[in-house]
Amino acid sequence: ANWLVEVSGIPFGHMGDMLHGGGNPWRGMVYGMTVRYPWTTEGVYCDPMDIWAVWDEFGIVDAKMVGYWEKNPVVSTTNANILATAYLKENKMLVSVASWSEKSEQIQLNIDWAQTKLDPKKIKIIAPKIKGFQPAMEFKLDEPIPVEPTKGWLLYIVEK
Repeated sequence: ANWLVEVSGIPFGHMGDMLHGGGNPWRGMVYGMTVRYPWTTEGVYCDPMDIWAVWDEFGIVDAKMVGYWEKNPVVSTTNANILATAYLKENKMLVSVASWSEKSEQIQLNIDWAQTKLDPKKIKIIAPKIKGFQPAMEFKLDEPIPVEPTKGWLLYIVEK
């Protein structure tokens, strides 16, 4: 609730900012937020350029954001402490996953395929390499996805 209301400001239509120590980039992405560029805070140099590059490659400016807080979320996970937000486009989706768990977890994504217009038999789940955020990986739909405490993933879901 704190991240949704106090940090993100989404319910009020006014986006928040991750200022203190550069924030948590995985949790920030669940709310469509990154740090400012360029600046240093609490000894942390903040550079969201690599995440912005993924946004640009995906075309996030034209995507519809559907968060876990919606009545009918597009994506959820098998763990209540790990939240997900979907950024939808015509033939692809970008999914942000972030952990509020204090331990390493294994999750699977629950996807409402009717909202995506994607064929679940044809999809690939790709984690693009993002410096300081995540390694490049690929997951199968039925494969558990490892999530470290307080971290997460930014995943492309596309048809093969």
